[in-house]
Amino acid sequence: MLSQLTIPTNRIVEPALDWQRLYAIGLNHVQRLANRIWTDYNVHDPGITTLELLCYALTDLSYRSAFPVKDLLASQTKNEEEMKKQFFTPRQILPNRPLTLLDYRKLLIDLKGVKNAWLHPATLTYYAATKEGKLLRTNPGGTDVKEVNIRGLYDVTIEFMDDATSAETKARVLDAAKARLHANRNLCEDFVRFNEIATQSFLLCAELELTATADVAKVQAEIIFQVQQYLSPPVPNYALSEMLERTKADATPLTVDEIFDGPALDCGFIDDDELKRADLRTKIFLSDIISVIMDIGGVRAVREIVINPEGTSVPLAAKWIVPVAERKKALLNETRSRLVFYKRDMPVVADGRKVAAYLTKLRDDARSKVETDRADDIGIPLGTFRGPGDYYSFQNHYPALYGLTEFGLSSGADEKRRALAFQLKAYLLFFDQVMANYFAQLAHFRELLSADPDLQRTYFCQVVDSIAEYNKIYRGNPLSSLEEIIEDKGMFADRRNRFLSHLIARFAERFTDFVHVLHSAFGFSPESMLGYKCDFLNNYPVISAGRSLAYNYSLRDDVYLWDSENVSGLEKRLAKLLGLQNFARRNLSEVKYDDFAAVEPADAEFAFRIRDRATGDTLVSSAAKYATSDLAHAALTRAIFFGLLPSGYLRTETGDGKFSFDIVDDKGTPVASPRGSFDTEAQGNQAIDRLIGYLQAHYSDEALYLIEMILLRPELPLDPFLPLCPDQEDPYSYRIHVILPAYSSRFGNMDFRHFAEEVIREETPAHVLPRICWISRQDMAALEKAYRDWISVKAGANTAESTAKLQAFISILFTVRNVYPPRKLHECGAGEDQPKFLLGQTALGSLQATPENN
Repeated sequence: MLSQLTIPTNRIVEPALDWQRLYAIGLNHVQRLANRIWTDYNVHDPGITTLELLCYALTDLSYRSAFPVKDLLASQTKNEEEMKKQFFTPRQILPNRPLTLLDYRKLLIDLKGVKNAWLHPATLTYYAATKEGKLLRTNPGGTDVKEVNIRGLYDVTIEFMDDATSAETKARVLDAAKARLHANRNLCEDFVRFNEIATQSFLLCAELELTATADVAKVQAEIIFQVQQYLSPPVPNYALSEMLERTKADATPLTVDEIFDGPALDCGFIDDDELKRADLRTKIFLSDIISVIMDIGGVRAVREIVINPEGTSVPLAAKWIVPVAERKKALLNETRSRLVFYKRDMPVVADGRKVAAYLTKLRDDARSKVETDRADDIGIPLGTFRGPGDYYSFQNHYPALYGLTEFGLSSGADEKRRALAFQLKAYLLFFDQVMANYFAQLAHFRELLSADPDLQRTYFCQVVDSIAEYNKIYRGNPLSSLEEIIEDKGMFADRRNRFLSHLIARFAERFTDFVHVLHSAFGFSPESMLGYKCDFLNNYPVISAGRSLAYNYSLRDDVYLWDSENVSGLEKRLAKLLGLQNFARRNLSEVKYDDFAAVEPADAEFAFRIRDRATGDTLVSSAAKYATSDLAHAALTRAIFFGLLPSGYLRTETGDGKFSFDIVDDKGTPVASPRGSFDTEAQGNQAIDRLIGYLQAHYSDEALYLIEMILLRPELPLDPFLPLCPDQEDPYSYRIHVILPAYSSRFGNMDFRHFAEEVIREETPAHVLPRICWISRQDMAALEKAYRDWISVKAGANTAESTAKLQAFISILFTVRNVYPPRKLHECGAGEDQPKFLLGQTALGSLQATPENN
């Protein structure tokens, strides 16, 4: 349906859509350039005819370029499915993991069986003996002892739904609350105690005048229900449609990003302002209760009313404001409360069974609204596919006497005349091809803004096949020839990187420094950076919303403890920003090999090969055979170590004009080679990039351990304290240790190491203090054993040995030290190309960074 139903009286302002203005501009250009040799600009002139038709084709292109973006992104088939690959929905990209106490309350209230919840800072106090440099559980006295209050700990209080009365039901709900909080725990925070809200019972006594037609039982049920809602305010939730109709305090409507702010909930949305008001009451105002009762249909007047804490009475003068005990929920005792109703001064009594039935329905309806699963989202706008790439040659619009249309020339035309017509076709094809390529670019607009790592072009073209006998003009495979002409691999890498950088910048992120460091320090090519950027974009909802998330230590199965991706959100984000393909918690001192990277017998000797897990194809195999299995295994280790960097590859051109490569060690000796060769150098480089990515994902020792000090606090009487550093009083609150292997392929480079440290400090939440340590392979082996033991202890296993394992982990954690690449001193006359020994960046020694000596 047309959005504009009338023809505008004003001329179109955009020149590209105005044929007459385009024609005038073109004619002026022709007159300025060719006024000495071309003076006939009448409509019968072939040049003017050509100009007219080109202007017409340009208006068509401009019209299509002005399509709504959703139409340009639309697909001819599976439009909705393809659009979901192009964009994240609001529910996917806008919510974040909980950060504030209100966020945590929302998560808990969203659980079935939870009516309300609160979090309060937990009290945990130690005493720092600064002279002795240690923490104590009790205060021994003295001027050097300082009180230390550990921060980041919270007590959780749960208010169960009214019908959750049995111990079994409450235990089930409490377990669900613990699981949800631990799955969404913030970095350097923890939950200590989970309690049910304490209650204070109140009695309501009132005499009420009802209307003649009022249903007494219904009125009594409404009063009991509404007064209880006032005493313990519920937290309402809303559907997306309801939130879009709500307004803020200044009467402006809520925006989509404001609606989806906070954690994504299962049962609709919770308004922040209403959640703040739904706190425990500290005072009961009798005037409010009167207002609540008077709003109930059928109530005509309140004769007498009073509300008192059960077992006590409030003086008459103070009955208008009744205090509630601190951190207790005010609860109406409906069985002992007394409500007397009158109709025309005659007392009336409600049927108890009807009251109970009405009350049950009111509570069920209220609970159903807040516990109905409603994961609302706003769909991605689906455009209409308009075929923007369909191109019909403007040659077909020439007058018939030109012989360019499908009807051709008359049968009486001689060979010369026909040759001239074909010559004109070929000449006009240059203009045709430019126009057709523009249309093809429009048709592939969605690919330009895609994060698909398999995309291989940014310039698109198409064959002009809508002219008569076009196959007599083209030779060979015209599309392939055109693609080679308009974009080579270097141009593709440059343009594709710029498109991806634009998409990354839309999320206020940047990859510039990472790209520069990898290129300058290791020689990574622009093509190899495309995979890192696509991976970052495709995983952005996880690494953005969960950037402050801690790991879930409550999960006890082995799959969540070691060789596991159950790591903090900060670790996942750092992995993407530093190009670490495998962020799982695993052994870093020794790479785990499997059947896809194995040593195999080769006649009377041994060799190795690395195979693709998905296809089983051999990626590389050993360049030589070895006398023993151990020697072959050592060669496999070297091949992976040097194969993780572009500098570990020696590219060669074979005798038949094809290309190949070898993985070489630090002495230039080939260690591994691929099977076969590649037709072009670009194909060989792509194979190298794929191999580096595969090795990084499966056999790299690049990763990090992030350890929260708050989780190392003593929980048993004999558990040790963390040691105190000089001028330090609290070693637990908002502190982390980041442990990295100094010996891995890229981490041995000090430029990259400095870049990594900068990224870690920038990405760590501002209130958290990181300590970064680069350790040797030997220290890493000792640390990861103690770390793995402690991880199991923290999950609840081996409680009998928990103190000893905690002590062992703390000891090794504060024993490991930073190590630096070894360098040696040179003679004064040594060349400038010799590696420098720099204080604070290198260690004095003679060893080279190889897998054997790290």
